[in-house]
Amino acid sequence: MSEASILVVDDEPDVRRMLQVILDKNGYGVQGVSSGLEALVAVNEREPDLILLDIMMEGMDGWEVLKLLKMEERTRDIPVVILSARVEPRDKIRGLQEGAVDYITKPFSVKGVLNSIDLILNPTVS
Repeated sequence: MSEASILVVDDEPDVRRMLQVILDKNGYGVQGVSSGLEALVAVNEREPDLILLDIMMEGMDGWEVLKLLKMEERTRDIPVVILSARVEPRDKIRGLQEGAVDYITKPFSVKGVLNSIDLILNPTVS
């Protein structure tokens, strides 16, 4: 597998570090940022193959980041997986309607996150 790049956007340092370690061990190139604004800057500097995006962040939240990514022609096709503590069905529906390809609730299973990423980045492999 070629090294796919994943941008982890989460304001919780422990979650961000854990995901970075796990993804790195599984052969992904990983960059972590702690805010929506940092996410947009990172995407403009180096377009990732996939984004793991938290919703509840100070300042620019994940909803706004998702909306801005999907508005831009250059970034609209980057798959976004939402990782959120928001567990209401309406939040999941909103995420998918606004362009996320998956919605994973916190606390999440490592295997579930890796399976989602693998299905998104390697859709023909079963």
